[in-house]
Amino acid sequence: MLARLGAAPVYILDEAKNAQCAREMFLRNDWVVPTFNGELRTDKPALHYWFMIISFKAFGVGEWQARIFSALAGLGTIFSTFYFVRRHANAVVGFFASLALVLSTHFLFEFRLAVPDPYLIFFTTLGLFAGFTWLQEKKWKWLLLASGSLALATLAKGPVALGLPGICLLICIVWQRQWWVFKDWRLLLAGLFYILLAVPWYYAVHQRTQGAFTNGFFLEHNINRFSSEMEGHGGPFFITLLIVLLGLLPFTVFIVNATKRIFKPQLPPIVFFGAVVAIVYVVFFSISSTKLPNYPMPCYPFAGLVLGYFISDFVQRRTSLPNYGWLVLLVIGVALSAGGFFALQLEKELADLKWLSLGLMVLPLGMIVLWLRFRQSAARSVLALSGTYFLFNAYVLWVAYPMVYQRNPVTVLAKDIQSTRAVLVAYKDYNAAFNFNLPPGDLPLTVFSNADQLALFCMSQEQGKDILIISRTDKLEELNKLGAREVKRHRDLFEIPTTVLLRFSPGKDF
Repeated sequence: MLARLGAAPVYILDEAKNAQCAREMFLRNDWVVPTFNGELRTDKPALHYWFMIISFKAFGVGEWQARIFSALAGLGTIFSTFYFVRRHANAVVGFFASLALVLSTHFLFEFRLAVPDPYLIFFTTLGLFAGFTWLQEKKWKWLLLASGSLALATLAKGPVALGLPGICLLICIVWQRQWWVFKDWRLLLAGLFYILLAVPWYYAVHQRTQGAFTNGFFLEHNINRFSSEMEGHGGPFFITLLIVLLGLLPFTVFIVNATKRIFKPQLPPIVFFGAVVAIVYVVFFSISSTKLPNYPMPCYPFAGLVLGYFISDFVQRRTSLPNYGWLVLLVIGVALSAGGFFALQLEKELADLKWLSLGLMVLPLGMIVLWLRFRQSAARSVLALSGTYFLFNAYVLWVAYPMVYQRNPVTVLAKDIQSTRAVLVAYKDYNAAFNFNLPPGDLPLTVFSNADQLALFCMSQEQGKDILIISRTDKLEELNKLGAREVKRHRDLFEIPTTVLLRFSPGKDF
């Protein structure tokens, strides 16, 4: 979780915008209004910005500084899962539930990014487990912890952080017929505690932005994302289930067998609760019009709980796990290795790194060794599987991903930008990661949406003061009359656009 956090540049769009927003708030010493490139950003609430600001104040601005609290939230999620599952089931089930997260490449990757989801997942996990513990033990401290955790989750993502956990806990109450809950006066105090934590910032940003943040966040980024597809992030209803199944590999290859055990009469209530949470999140985001891989991730600890219970049962009974699982993982490993090779081969900027795909062979090779030597024992096969996936995740996160993403256009072109004293501007669409990778003196970037306005700006500059223009190759035809010369171009990794850097010298080019 913590190793080489700063090895990969801040480049992925969501990470770049969130990290830069926190950086701008840090530079202004503003804890209320989020901005990107000097303009109000209504995409997300402020909790993750606060954690990044704290890190920037303590350690300076940089990649690992923006990600450190995300990684710590990941560790918190893993240990919270172990603690509560051990409390309500036993330590063996808790261990394997946590192991499901530790081996998940998707889980590890998400908690190494400077985005709000790590905080949402951690506080949602803590809130749901604490809420379930309160229902079982009726102790005030667990209700208070649940209320506070869900309030912080709301500050990380918005109302969905309260709505979905509320549905999960309500189903649990109805299923177990715990009607006493609705007569407990402490619910009112818990609600007040939630309001005191979650509401003040929303009120403050509403006042400071004269309602602009409220309208943008609640209407566009909540209601509209659910009711209509946004930014091309749609897909068929089953895509959410597929995301969870792939995201929690390798244990999800046994999901069919694990699901069958949910209906056993001796099933611990915590495992049933885990199944409820997983189902609620998968169903909700399946019917949502906008679908992204990170949306259902708050259910990972609970789906991992169901899988961990199944795995622990096999290990404790000293039987072998179903053989089909190893064959499925072998096929997946071969597909990943081949896909990695062709993806690097087809990307012009990365073709010389195609040898990195050899490291992905650890998965199919590990499955072959496991099949030949360890498949007869559940304990030994899980140990071998864990070792294989640890090596795979370490290679991907610590070696391959950083090497590949060092070739991104922002990192490459930022060197040319920083080596000159030219005035820097952008024309229409440009890669948002430039903002985080440029010194504060170059920000906010002036972004022109009209070629004539850009031409007037260039002509108004004094001679000897060059202008660097960041844009994309599909805008070159609009910029032809400017007379600027192309400095360098670089395709955005695994995407269609190609970033281009142009230089205009007043008095020479026109």
